Amino acid sequence: MPIKAALRTSDVMRQAHARLRRGQLPVDLLDATIGRSWQRCLEHGLRPGRLPELPRLSGGELRDRRDAHRRLIELADPLVRRVADDLRGCQLLLAGPDATVLKSYGKRFVINDHFCIAPGINLDERWFGTNAPALAVIERAPVLVKSSEHLLFPDNPVSCVAAPLFDVGGDCLGLIDLTFAADHPRPEIFLRRVQQLTGALEQQLFRDHYQQRWVLQVHASLAELDGVACGLVAINDAGLILAVDPQAAQWLGREAATLIGQAIEVLLGSAWGEMRRQCEGRSALLGLDLAGGQLVGRLNPPEAWQPATLDGEVGDSAPVVVPVTSLKPSPARGRALDDLVAGWPEALAREARRASRALAAGLPVLLQGETGTGKEQLARALHAGLGGVHGKSGPFVALNCAALPESLIEAELFGYGEGAFTGARKGGYGGRLVQANGGTLLLDEIGDMPLALQARLLRVLQERVVTPLGDHREVPIDCRVIAASHRDLEARVAAGDFREDLFYRLAGVVVELPALSEQHQLAETIRRRWAALCRRHHRELVLDEALCERLAAYDWPGNWRELEHCLEVALVGAEPELATLTLEALSPRWQRKLAGGLSLGRPNLAAQAAESDTQALRDLEQAHMRRTLEAHDGNVTAAARALGVSRSTLYRRLGH
Repeated sequence: MPIKAALRTSDVMRQAHARLRRGQLPVDLLDATIGRSWQRCLEHGLRPGRLPELPRLSGGELRDRRDAHRRLIELADPLVRRVADDLRGCQLLLAGPDATVLKSYGKRFVINDHFCIAPGINLDERWFGTNAPALAVIERAPVLVKSSEHLLFPDNPVSCVAAPLFDVGGDCLGLIDLTFAADHPRPEIFLRRVQQLTGALEQQLFRDHYQQRWVLQVHASLAELDGVACGLVAINDAGLILAVDPQAAQWLGREAATLIGQAIEVLLGSAWGEMRRQCEGRSALLGLDLAGGQLVGRLNPPEAWQPATLDGEVGDSAPVVVPVTSLKPSPARGRALDDLVAGWPEALAREARRASRALAAGLPVLLQGETGTGKEQLARALHAGLGGVHGKSGPFVALNCAALPESLIEAELFGYGEGAFTGARKGGYGGRLVQANGGTLLLDEIGDMPLALQARLLRVLQERVVTPLGDHREVPIDCRVIAASHRDLEARVAAGDFREDLFYRLAGVVVELPALSEQHQLAETIRRRWAALCRRHHRELVLDEALCERLAAYDWPGNWRELEHCLEVALVGAEPELATLTLEALSPRWQRKLAGGLSLGRPNLAAQAAESDTQALRDLEQAHMRRTLEAHDGNVTAAARALGVSRSTLYRRLGH
């Protein structure tokens, strides 16, 4: 008989405390973890309202304790500090395996006049009663303790989550706690946050320990292969399995102990020498028929694998983003979206927020923008925002319709049955639509999809079932769809290169991403990106203010991708002794490019005349657009069609 989950509401907890005052232990009203803790606390003689004396280390003892846990602090401190900067209004604690607080970050909460959680305090359950750090150590798992679930503090103004951090041998190095205001509507998002944080740290430990070995990453989704949920397997040069982390054991459907010492080729069904040759000094993707289904693997040679990151990076090869959720996120979007649209014109930022709400409601979203404007980053941010609405966002699966040959797009998107064509995978392949079940599918560069496939995609989106190639089965799908293209799809519809019915099926909300040169406060954005790059490369290098202004004045035809490459190359290529990056420290190529970014000395009269001519052309263009709009009685769709531009373009150029 399944165990009924406890309702962790304030009304239920009031009933639980009322029964406790009558001498009854209300286990049936409590979460199982909380119920066990309350029982232990009562056995220790603890009662609500009785304030204990917490053991507290002296200054010297705290220094000694930190020295004893130096490995934990050096590993966790940079990431925890970064998360604390993101989650303003929260308090993060880094504690040892005995629940003694080693460091505190962010806001410092005061539970009442008696208690202020600070470094040196021991939060053992025997003294402090039910609390997340103590329970994380006891349960060896992430835990959430809501405000009134703290046995000794029925009116606790805070809730907390904590997760233990294990080394590669399974020993607990310590734990991370995140404390936040008790009235937060979705405390579960913080539980996921500490799980992501400890997952990233455990991957770092795995990499540090096995950096001289081969590492196999395993996941069911290619899009999540670089995230903290992927499994890791360490392999020696002879092809023997050295270590299997818990996520890998789960994906492989085997106990880790039964895999260690086995030959990897027995598990994967391929010769180890052949797999090594596939790598040829770099990582190689593998299709794995394991655990009754298909998994995706990446085999990394020694020194080649990097663990997941908590940063949102910009660029084609950016790792999967672990979203950072603010203390009180809007139900419509997360912090990642707010950060992305911070420099956008307000009208376009409003459309991005509208797209977030539409995607959460199940409507499709179409992203239009020049190459390099960050369409995939916006898609990931929209997807990440679903976690704040529904409690989980599901998988994010992307398919670049322009990157695959026409003959492969259909198989990749819809999947295929066993024997559907020569070279088809044994057992068939589910396809990207099935992989995206419960999550989000990004159809990147949808404007390059062949017309024949557009008709089939339209049918799938309308009927919500997919039939793999060479198979008669209809597989139901439930995923949100984001389409993206650097082409003007309305213009392609008019030219007959894109189906009109598919366009209207995809264009629930159309977001036209601005070029980098159209964004305001670009200098501030450049400063933030520079700071993030310095943290990632462990380099302290000041960006000269004059150079920052020149960078902000540059046109950036390659948009975000060009800017990111420029900044990163400048950082990693700077001389080690350099303290401030100026224009003179850049390559001659970039010095030439940026030389015209700002006027030096006397104004250039020719440039002023050209600028005047350009402004005159803009005025003429806007006047023509207004006359066209008036001629169509204010019908924006009809006017945009007559002008040969999209509606969003017409809105933007008219300043609406």
